[in-house]
Amino acid sequence: MNMYLELILPGLVIPFGLSVFLFSMTRRHPVLQWGLPLIWLPSYIWMIGWPVPPQEANEWLWLLVVLSTGINFGLKQRPQQAALAQISLLGLALIAITWPVLIHQPGLVLALELLAVLCAAVIFFFNASFSLAATPSLALAISSAGLALVTALGGSVLVGQLAGALASILGAYALYEVYRRFAEQSTGVIQLAPVVQVYFALLLIARVYAEIPLFSALMLLIAPLIGLMRGGRYAALGSAVMVAIAFTWLLTTADSSSYY
Repeated sequence: MNMYLELILPGLVIPFGLSVFLFSMTRRHPVLQWGLPLIWLPSYIWMIGWPVPPQEANEWLWLLVVLSTGINFGLKQRPQQAALAQISLLGLALIAITWPVLIHQPGLVLALELLAVLCAAVIFFFNASFSLAATPSLALAISSAGLALVTALGGSVLVGQLAGALASILGAYALYEVYRRFAEQSTGVIQLAPVVQVYFALLLIARVYAEIPLFSALMLLIAPLIGLMRGGRYAALGSAVMVAIAFTWLLTTADSSSYY
């Protein structure tokens, strides 16, 4: 029983509870929405411990989410500068995350994987149409839940838990979008930018260290971008399709020999 509580409390119960609480507060104080990514940190610290100074790949994530949230709020009136700062921050975070591999086992495949994640980030931050997405929280919640499932089954329960907690902090916001019948955003896309940053970082960790299949990783990279399509009331279903493909590919091709 204690083992299940250790899995469920930080990965689902606590982040979802914080999501509900913050959602209720932002109805009266909209500025609090900018702090949405930070409610992931209690779950993260529960699972990782206090990662100061960072040593392993996942111990850089708290710094990424804090700095990304700071950039988001500090440059909210200057979107172009914010986009450049966010992409630069993600680039540095990806290098820090993969540094041991870059030093000891550099290769073309890893370089291409880093480039693919950065290209996805560029598409996200410079595609103005994403700001008109109908259900951004739902799309990111579906994508994060898919990443959690694929990673947990594909090699790393810990990284899967972290991705599951990321999905859970969006829970109340995603449910609101469903309640409003896919027609009204629960939060602005730009306010979710740090969540996207952490999602990309977790995906790279899952690929490099947990060794989830390359094709599954590609589908999970595409999933949130499809879900954030302009004006698509049911675009989040596209995220679900990508997640389903990633999961199916994992089941048919992956083994359980790699754990992180």
